[in-house]
Amino acid sequence: MSEPLFSNDSNKLDPAKVLAHMTDPAVLTRWEGTLKEMVEIAEAKLRSELGDVANVPSLARHVVFALCDTLGGSVVYLPRGDTLKRAMRDAAIFRDWRDGGKQPADLVRKYRLANQTIYDIIARQRALHRKREPDLFGTGNNSVH
Repeated sequence: MSEPLFSNDSNKLDPAKVLAHMTDPAVLTRWEGTLKEMVEIAEAKLRSELGDVANVPSLARHVVFALCDTLGGSVVYLPRGDTLKRAMRDAAIFRDWRDGGKQPADLVRKYRLANQTIYDIIARQRALHRKREPDLFGTGNNSVH
């Protein structure tokens, strides 16, 4: 018996139908604390970025639904504060270098970091991105030569 006891029907959920009921107060009170907080945070951030646009509540719920649909059931570590800011800065430095063609000297001035720090960040980010690359040739080695 190799069939699962319960079928996974999460791919049958229609986000539009689920989200259509999200304005119902009875449904909103059932959303657990963290989920409701996520919607409120998303709404506040969208309002601060987009202004008082009519579809902000719907956009916020769509974002939270997508996160839940993708990450639901898993334990996820979310960094905060300086760790998050540093990770975002490092990713931006790598994008500027790889996609924007900026030289390390330009990055030193832009991000106000030491030359060696920029080189270290690029090296760490390259290794991180290398791990995520698919093994296209079946060599078992994901590194780029």
